Amino acid sequence: YLPTGPALAQAAQLIDITGDKMKMLLDFPTTGEPHYAQALPASLIEDRQVKAYKLGENKDPYAVRSEKETRVV
Repeated sequence: YLPTGPALAQAAQLIDITGDKMKMLLDFPTTGEPHYAQALPASLIEDRQVKAYKLGENKDPYAVRSEKETRVV
């Protein structure tokens, strides 16, 4: 890999962005081909789910309930 910045999401790169310059902490290729992923309608699997959580009932102090509550720290 050339040190030109972050690659695509399928390259397993861990990058520290806390300073003025990005610092590569870890870089390795992933196994498999991401383009072989499959998509299917949720209706095919929704009755087989193990757990479902209602967003309004989540009492976790770090839970995000709207886009306005999101941030990068």
